[in-house]
Amino acid sequence: MKRVIITILLIAIASSLSAEVVRERVYISTDKQSYVAGERVWMSGFSFKLTDEMRASSDISSLVYIELYAGSKSVASVKMAMRNGRGSAFAELPLSLATGVYKIIAYTSYMQNEKPLPYFERDIAVFNTLTSERLPGVKTGRHDGILSASALNDQSDGPYPIEVIMPNNGNLAKESSYKWEINNRLKQSISASISIFRLDSLPSVDNRNIELQIKDNLFPRSSSFEGGFIPEYEGEIIRGKVVCANGHKESSLSDIPVFMSVPGGDGEIYTAVSGKDGELSFYTDNIYGKRECIMEVLPRDTTLKYTVELFDSFLHPQIEPAEQFVLDPSFSSSLRSRGFGMQVMKRFGSDSLYEVSVPKHNPFLGGRHKLYLLDDYTRFPVMEEVITEYVSELRYRKNDNNVQLMVRWDDSFSTVAYSRDNSLALIDGIPVFDHKKILEFDPLKVRSLALYSDRYYLGNISFTGIASFKTYTGKYQGLTFDKNVRIVDFEGAKPITRLTGKEFEKGLNPDFRHTIFWDPIAEIPSKGTSSYYLRTPSESGRYKLVIEGLSENGDPLFISEIFYVK
Repeated sequence: MKRVIITILLIAIASSLSAEVVRERVYISTDKQSYVAGERVWMSGFSFKLTDEMRASSDISSLVYIELYAGSKSVASVKMAMRNGRGSAFAELPLSLATGVYKIIAYTSYMQNEKPLPYFERDIAVFNTLTSERLPGVKTGRHDGILSASALNDQSDGPYPIEVIMPNNGNLAKESSYKWEINNRLKQSISASISIFRLDSLPSVDNRNIELQIKDNLFPRSSSFEGGFIPEYEGEIIRGKVVCANGHKESSLSDIPVFMSVPGGDGEIYTAVSGKDGELSFYTDNIYGKRECIMEVLPRDTTLKYTVELFDSFLHPQIEPAEQFVLDPSFSSSLRSRGFGMQVMKRFGSDSLYEVSVPKHNPFLGGRHKLYLLDDYTRFPVMEEVITEYVSELRYRKNDNNVQLMVRWDDSFSTVAYSRDNSLALIDGIPVFDHKKILEFDPLKVRSLALYSDRYYLGNISFTGIASFKTYTGKYQGLTFDKNVRIVDFEGAKPITRLTGKEFEKGLNPDFRHTIFWDPIAEIPSKGTSSYYLRTPSESGRYKLVIEGLSENGDPLFISEIFYVK
């Protein structure tokens, strides 16, 4: 059903494109403009669909690709999951980065239909406090005036639609907890990014904001819309190919089924059948975080013939390098403070104290099922005894050296029977097609067994019933693989991550944060007030609050205020 819906949506998009070209653009806000190597760049994403007559939040792409460029070379990359035109991500700045101005670019797969690629770009300043290495073009001396503070909104037309209510008139104490509020005077809700960071002498090299971007129509333009690339509407389309292994040569690489599974979840399993030249496309929900992917070529008698290679998800386009700054001696005090804070935070692991939430997705497994928690029953040392003694919904049949698991299910005539064709067995979400391995698996490592009695479809393959075994660790310990299986590391989309400092309230970690608050997707109700928690750090100074977002009807807003920590 899911694939049918996707097909219908793609047809609908194609039909609309034939009538009027719909283009997609993205905008990325960051928590600040200047960083030291070793910090995180917090990012919030906005995507838009544009025609000659209309601009609206985009529902076309579910993923934005973001790259960080040093000159003309991509040095870091992350994926940002999108939903209803909003998303968030973060990038770790390697400690090896040289001092200089870097460029962040962002694009979607759908934007490849346009030539040239209309990627979004913005500059950030990065300072390495551990080495003297600099990017080409960085000089020392007095800066020439190109550096400036962020522009404030022009509020001359009357009261601004957002009011920030900070306790004590914005005079806060160090290492203290506060509740502060945002009052929305508009009749529409607002979706925004909110950042609070300490002001210092380091420069702002890019003063753009979403209000200037939209009102001045600063979105990049392209010369043509050529088509040929479908949008990643539901999730990332992971592409790769089947290749011959061990020097084996094959006249045809087409029509080879391949399974891709992500261990540890509730059935993150995807299938693809190779095309003419062995190319593969896995249509996934967005996969989050650093994960392992199990790639298995079917059938098993091809173990010495084929393997799977995944393509790079990022385009690495050629770009114009960022204009570099002049290192001013006045930066030294701020750099010492920022460098010290970064090292202390990393030394004590304080840079990992964030609020992380992974959005819900549509797992393969769902619906009614029977769950067995094996600790509730007598423990047997052999899996055959576990199934025989108390799992009445599961049977197995042995034939010579083969084993077939059979799940009890209700057919279309409401007749209870055991499957006789193709039941799917999973261990920690990994398909196990040789059911003999299930009977040989150590049951003392298994925490639970779930039986699903419906008919399931994965691509063009159907299964009558599923037996899902989950171990205590979720890391499939003890499961052996055939030679047709390849395990690859995969970097998925970043989960939604917020920074409030709540964990520092316990006093167990030194608090030298420079960015002290970050909410990439703050939803502020119409004619309402949203409350937020703030923990002030150990360093006093001037702090800047920046709110950047869109109202429900698409109007941009940008506001910044200054308050003090003493």
